[in-house]
Amino acid sequence: MIKEYLAPQGSVWDQISYKFYGDERFIDILLEANPSLRHIVQFEIPALIIIPDRPTVPPNSVTLLPPWKQAV
Repeated sequence: MIKEYLAPQGSVWDQISYKFYGDERFIDILLEANPSLRHIVQFEIPALIIIPDRPTVPPNSVTLLPPWKQAV
């Protein structure tokens, strides 16, 4: 079931991913569902975004995590 969420001012994609999926690695899922908002890093005003269902398989964490969070 796809949900809509009014992201409050100051929200960022990884925070939203964690809120709905329990993991910030699902940012790509959110960005794919909200192509018109991809350019936003931090929401300056509230925005209605689409929250797809959580995929059953987590995305590849190695490619999505910044270098300082990747296992050595």
